Amino acid sequence: MGKTVFFRAFEEEDAELIYKWKNDDELKTLSTGLNRRMCRDEALDWVRSRMRHHDYHVYWAICAKDTGKMIGYASLTDIHYINSSANFSGIVIGDKNYQDGLAWIETYLFIYEYVFERLNLNRIYGHSINEHKMTIAMRFAMFSTTEGVMRQASYKNGRYYDVSISSILREEYFEHKAKGDYEVHAVLKRLTKCIREQKKSK
Repeated sequence: MGKTVFFRAFEEEDAELIYKWKNDDELKTLSTGLNRRMCRDEALDWVRSRMRHHDYHVYWAICAKDTGKMIGYASLTDIHYINSSANFSGIVIGDKNYQDGLAWIETYLFIYEYVFERLNLNRIYGHSINEHKMTIAMRFAMFSTTEGVMRQASYKNGRYYDVSISSILREEYFEHKAKGDYEVHAVLKRLTKCIREQKKSK
């Protein structure tokens, strides 16, 4: 199965899509961030600030391999070299033509490899609203362990949501990689299984 996306640094021209996605209420429905509107000038400033090198966070544009078009973005923040950890702080797949799961899988694999094989960190963690079905499914597919739940920790859409924190350790990553568990077809199989079970439980 060939790769469908690649990753690059932000460019100034990405600001128009960032402006669009930051103002898309549907995209932000179950994200842990605030549903705050952003003007075009602010979107440009946001992109410019993330184009520069920073020791403690990194942002990538996610691009379709066949067209080169940006379809979303991902971020790694709170990189801590003493604790040897980083916060996988988000994936946004803004282009609806790429929300079928493959772009998510390839982004997770890219981030995991970056954290454990390039930065040589010991732990990657993330927070998510419990009702974000794709994130829950991806956790299962990528062998992430849920560490706990923060009750009613995020207020969105007129209600409070529970937020859970999950993580994976370096030794767990390499153990699964050695078994072939992080081949795209293997991750897709587990992801499909979890999504199917989610639909049955409704």
